[in-house]
Amino acid sequence: MASLQLMHFGGSVIKGFYRQMSGLVAVGMAWHWMLAMAADGADFSPRWRWSNPMPHGANVYDMAYGLDLTVQVGERGQLFTSDDLIFWQPRNTGVTQALLAVTFLNNRLIAAGANGTIIYSDTLDSFTRVNLNTSDWLMGAAASANFAVVVGDNAAIYTSADGASWTRRTPPTGITNWLRSVACGKNNFVAVGEGGAILSSANGVSWKIEASGTTQHLNRVAFVNDLFWAVGENGTVLTSPNGNSWTPVPTGATNSLFAVAAISNAVVVAGDYELRSRFGNGPWSNEIAGVRFFSAEPWTYYAAVSETNLVVLSGRSGRILEGFTTNGIELAWVERRDSVRTWLFEVARGGDGYVAVGDLATILTSLNGIEWNLEAVPNPATNSILLGVGGSSNMLIAAGNKGTLLYSPEKHTNVVTTNYMGSTQVLITNNLNLMGLEWYAIQPRPTTNDLQGVAFSSGLFVVCGGRGSIFTSLDGSNWISRSSGVTSFLSGAAGFPGGFVAVGDRGVILTSSNGVLWTQQNSGTTNWLFRVRFLEGMLVAVGEKGTVLVSSNGRQWQAASTGINTWLNDVVKIAGSYYAVGNQGVVLASSNALDWVSVPSLTGKSLFGVATDGMRLVAAGVEGVIIRSLIVPFSTPVSIAQFGCTNATGQAHKLFLFAGKPDQRFAVRHSTNLVDWTEWETVFEFFDSNGTMLLLEEGPVRRREFFYARPLLSE
Repeated sequence: MASLQLMHFGGSVIKGFYRQMSGLVAVGMAWHWMLAMAADGADFSPRWRWSNPMPHGANVYDMAYGLDLTVQVGERGQLFTSDDLIFWQPRNTGVTQALLAVTFLNNRLIAAGANGTIIYSDTLDSFTRVNLNTSDWLMGAAASANFAVVVGDNAAIYTSADGASWTRRTPPTGITNWLRSVACGKNNFVAVGEGGAILSSANGVSWKIEASGTTQHLNRVAFVNDLFWAVGENGTVLTSPNGNSWTPVPTGATNSLFAVAAISNAVVVAGDYELRSRFGNGPWSNEIAGVRFFSAEPWTYYAAVSETNLVVLSGRSGRILEGFTTNGIELAWVERRDSVRTWLFEVARGGDGYVAVGDLATILTSLNGIEWNLEAVPNPATNSILLGVGGSSNMLIAAGNKGTLLYSPEKHTNVVTTNYMGSTQVLITNNLNLMGLEWYAIQPRPTTNDLQGVAFSSGLFVVCGGRGSIFTSLDGSNWISRSSGVTSFLSGAAGFPGGFVAVGDRGVILTSSNGVLWTQQNSGTTNWLFRVRFLEGMLVAVGEKGTVLVSSNGRQWQAASTGINTWLNDVVKIAGSYYAVGNQGVVLASSNALDWVSVPSLTGKSLFGVATDGMRLVAAGVEGVIIRSLIVPFSTPVSIAQFGCTNATGQAHKLFLFAGKPDQRFAVRHSTNLVDWTEWETVFEFFDSNGTMLLLEEGPVRRREFFYARPLLSE
């Protein structure tokens, strides 16, 4: 039974700044709502969280601003809210379809997306899904003071007075175009779409065709600075004062545009590596030209929103830019969370935590899989592509293109930190293991072939790669070439009690008892076997076309059933279950490594590596994506470290400081008599690596009240 922490409501006061959020207030630190139920046994339901990039890596397709909240919607049913553009709160939408449009209808939030998805919420604690009985993709959403409109493919137009009941409207005769966006302004709705289609409506019910003067696809329409702006393919920009007559606007953009917003007297259009701005009737400026210090990052921006004295952009992989002006003649662009976005090709356990490697000689390390640090690499490896990483308990090896080899030995140093207890200075000495933090390059490189697979067994390191290359080393710094007898690219290697296994292109499997002499085995496939792992007594190889092979000895291999045709790139075992990751964000799970089922993930980006510490899954891939899932929940108590309360205007403001483990979920119960207990509906989670959360709860004043926090083990 979980340990319970009680705290008596005695009326002490804790003062502090806080922000109102639907009755419950998070103070000064990020906190997080449930996205999905935790894995329990063989139900294979990992609850994924974003570790990199920050604040998240989801593709953002639309944004809205209202009720002092900025809202983002994107891939896999993800929705995020923020009231300060720093902490972004994932919300449990209950859907996995892409959300492509979002708007506010008074105090109700409405989001729409793929396969006729519409959801709405008044509190953000939970969302209600509307069944439209359609497979139409809904791409745009807008609302007046009392009417909402969503549009999509097959000229779909739906309207609602409350966001809950929707009616499909008939488009003008001859219009079958995919409608991609809709906006509301001057008591008029305007929708745009494929082939330069523009429709307008005074009431959202009856629509008419407007002449756009273009056949370019129009991706977005917005009402900003008292004008309708439509943007689209090949840098197309149109404006209209009323939605009826349209004028082309040359901006200098030539790529696809997806977003438009305004700040003061400046208008911003953004898209595929395009970002242009204009103040008043002045010339258009290329904001990603890199001439100014505060130029924007070149990226694909799908969405923009106008806020007070600010323009916010977002798009691919969750990148968020804020634009503002200090002089009224130019914009400055800032990104509050500057994350690594290079491709990551493998992640492994090493030293005291995780290490991930990738393009541009990227090496990231993390103690817990949550917070990641970029490490320096030696000069000879600068700009190399690191394709693999692995090793032993006291040595890490990173392998890459053109024979790049790096090693990082176990090495300890003392780090002195200064703390204060009151006014007394306290010096604390900590022992730090530099393995994974300090790297050395092998010079000269042992080969010009690309190297990727890394393995260790019985005191011997093995790396393999292009043209059947295999090298061995006893110390990580001196390498000897071995003959493999094959010319295939060997992309994966593993050590196991019988020696070593290497796998690669054309279904090649090689085994060796000593790393010196290698024998080719019959795999029964010509599909590329990308990686092989030894997982608790079982060798598991994964690769092209969803291939999974298993073996107990490396010589006889059995094909598993995955039911997919997608590349699988890595596999791991945790808590008795196997998990494989692959291209397009594919995640499979199995209880026996032979029968596999698909499970949800947060991203559609390819995942090239996965690792575990026995409690969490950590997967990494395209554009620096790192996602994690706590598979084995913490059973340690969640404590109420501090508590305070103030009474004002008939309301009690109760401030809690909870302490637990990162990613740990818990519920809060309260009682006035220690006999009858009521549990709050909200499930809480320690989202950051500190394992702490400040929470303000507002409720009626009571003479006494008791609270305890209950860790959730399987709910």
